[in-house]
Amino acid sequence: MQFLALFPPAFFLLFYSQLYLPVLIVVLLFIYNLYRYTQSLSIIAYPLLLLLVSSFLLYSLYGLGNKVAPQTFEIFKEGNNSALFKFSEVKQIDKICYYTGIDNFSKFTLSYLDAQKLKEFYAYSHKYPFSFRWNCLNTDIKTSELQLHLSEGSLMLGEVRFMYNDLLYDDLIISMQSDKALLNDEPQAIADMSYFSSMFFDEIYHGRTAYEVIHGLKLYDNAHPNVGKLLIASGIKAFGMTPFGWRLTNVLFGTLFIVVFYYFSLILFDSERLAFAGALLLTYSFMHFTQARVALIDTFGVLFVFISYYFLYRFIIKQNLSPLLLSGLFFGLAAATKWAAVFASIGFLAIAVYLLVMRYPLEKVYSGYKLMFYGLLSYVVLALTVYVLTFYNIYLETGSLKPVYWQQFHIYNYHSNLQESHIYSSPWWSWPLNIKPMLYYREIKEGLLSSITVLGNPAIFLLGNIAILYLFYVLVRRVTLQAFIILSAFLALYLPYVFIDRVMFIYHFYYALPFMILAIVYLWKDLIAYSSRFYVGLYLFLIIVIALFLLFYPVLSGYKVPLSYTTDYLNWFKGWTF
Repeated sequence: MQFLALFPPAFFLLFYSQLYLPVLIVVLLFIYNLYRYTQSLSIIAYPLLLLLVSSFLLYSLYGLGNKVAPQTFEIFKEGNNSALFKFSEVKQIDKICYYTGIDNFSKFTLSYLDAQKLKEFYAYSHKYPFSFRWNCLNTDIKTSELQLHLSEGSLMLGEVRFMYNDLLYDDLIISMQSDKALLNDEPQAIADMSYFSSMFFDEIYHGRTAYEVIHGLKLYDNAHPNVGKLLIASGIKAFGMTPFGWRLTNVLFGTLFIVVFYYFSLILFDSERLAFAGALLLTYSFMHFTQARVALIDTFGVLFVFISYYFLYRFIIKQNLSPLLLSGLFFGLAAATKWAAVFASIGFLAIAVYLLVMRYPLEKVYSGYKLMFYGLLSYVVLALTVYVLTFYNIYLETGSLKPVYWQQFHIYNYHSNLQESHIYSSPWWSWPLNIKPMLYYREIKEGLLSSITVLGNPAIFLLGNIAILYLFYVLVRRVTLQAFIILSAFLALYLPYVFIDRVMFIYHFYYALPFMILAIVYLWKDLIAYSSRFYVGLYLFLIIVIALFLLFYPVLSGYKVPLSYTTDYLNWFKGWTF
């Protein structure tokens, strides 16, 4: 276990971050412990869970995002719709980069002075709500003056850079003066269109809305409840409206997920070794890693659902009311993050039926109709109260619950009527088979590929499907509470997508993934109970999972690699694109 905890981050430090001293220290520590073991001395104990959490933070924070981005913006709208840029003399301009904040259906043009006349050379029209990102265009003009003119909508514009391409020094920034001071007041902000310095995929909705929450602006994203955006906003408040700031909270919650997973596994299987194995599988799960590094809301919702099931199980084994109430509270938070979490209620209902039919030895105060009463108290009354309270900011702004009421209709109508197609969409049945990954980001520059992709770790998904089938077998042969809870939760969070007729993606499987991992641990538990020799198989399986993570890390994180790396090593199946 020590090997599994120490060597993956050591490999990562050596091959990806190229930091050699930490690797040397880790290797020496392991060799020293190995020596003590051969001499029949006690091994220096390392807290394995802490090492696992530290490893995940290392992988996640490395290359997470720039800590510097434009923070001040000029607001272009009717009555304030133009900006002038002047140079000390006529300059050759080969590239122009500008940083947009919030773009509200704007249209603007760029013109340059030529023979005392302004000539338009670029027109921008809002086609997609690009937010908080750099945009660059190549030009070939000579001028001493440029003008930006907004003709429609409104636009928050941060820094503007004018560049001349020099063969020796690449892009040289041309100094200029503007009548809009905030367009040239943050020289430390580097124009970079990559994920590292700009929003990508649905960050332009959730990250942007978090900014609007902080500044009391009209919220752009009303297709989901508020909790996820409020949590993203906390990172922005701490580190500014920067890529690092709007992604950090997801990383922290993704790390917390590993801790919660360990303790849930511990009470389910009563084995520290199996609990560590489960937490390790989550740590090196491709999907969890990718989702936890993007300013989306899914990681929060999945974690809250998982905690809700954790407290439900604690209620059953401890027979104390407070865990059941906590389960309802976290279910309310999960639903207030994303409605996909509501599917968990199907699993709660199935478990309640199990407890009633199987006559599980609950204390009298929690059995029969009393169980249903406390269930309604937790998962309806308390959860619904928590859900409504999360819209407090809307109530404070309007003094009425009516906007909250109408937002629920908007959420339902948006998702039920969404008919758009997408090149990376995939049907529900294909997700456990890992057939079609979801590409969040892709850039090819100078022969190097940078991509961020959502897919499952092949080893986890392959054995996970077998483990789910095994749980069906277990419930046919001998019904166990642990198997029933795991399978009920998995099916409740996965099967409802069979009946949803809208564009869907493999990341919708994220809610069911933790319970697939628990099913894997359950399978190994029974194999080891049959013969302790299966511990060797478990360790080999964990090594394969880690090796695959380190192999695929570049296409999960945006790390730049030669394009041939993916074609030679990663494109295993026809539907896989990186």
